[in-house]
Amino acid sequence: MDAKRILIIDPDTKFRKNTVQLLKNEGYSIESSKSLTDAIQRMIKTSYHCVIMDVKLPEIKGYKAVSILKNLDPQLKIIMTTGRNSMRLETKVRNQDIYYYFIKSFGFEELKTAINSLFISYEKEAGKMERTCIKGKILIIDDDADFREAVSLVLKSASYEVITATNPKEGKQKLFSEKPALILLDIMMDTLFDGYSLCTAIKTEEEYKEFRKTPVIFVSAVKEQSGSRFSFSTGEQGFAEPDDHISKPIQPGELLKRIEKILKK
Repeated sequence: MDAKRILIIDPDTKFRKNTVQLLKNEGYSIESSKSLTDAIQRMIKTSYHCVIMDVKLPEIKGYKAVSILKNLDPQLKIIMTTGRNSMRLETKVRNQDIYYYFIKSFGFEELKTAINSLFISYEKEAGKMERTCIKGKILIIDDDADFREAVSLVLKSASYEVITATNPKEGKQKLFSEKPALILLDIMMDTLFDGYSLCTAIKTEEEYKEFRKTPVIFVSAVKEQSGSRFSFSTGEQGFAEPDDHISKPIQPGELLKRIEKILKK
């Protein structure tokens, strides 16, 4: 497994600091946040394997935030923590889709054991995934390294093979060498029209004729609707239309649903 990424969400500065140091010493890649709002912003940009979240957050009870985080990443493992436990609280927590419930007074060794067990489970799941049938090969062309990494994890978790490129030139090379079933294409890279130009070439130019039916999904912060960063219509400007358009930040579940729908056509 690549870097084992963990996000800690806890308003307790001392607990965050101690836990970050402990887990860094164990070789984990750690980030921390004191609020759910900040954590969500981080999760939009980065994919984490595990979130360690306290039941008391500034905005909401931690156990009520589980469904919010799962909506961002259905594969996410959540460890819920508390400084003080009660039967009523534990019932509410365990009714959520969490991996483990940790009572802070029990000590860090128990937390370490739970996290180690979690990543062993991840590795077993990854092994099973490698033995399952790959649904298809997807090419991501985007100059944002964090976005490529995050979306790659989402796609791989759904049994897709993933190839990435950082710009249209590299994307063209990967398209011809890898022959993907679908392309996720950023609009703005080196220039404002990179995505539009490549999509049009794939859909219309003789050089790309073998890929003419390869679906292209624009995945970008640029929207065609009026009132966004600018108003722009591909058809009116002479560019070929993509097969779909998804705005950043993406919702993993929505992205997978759109891809599956297009590939079934």
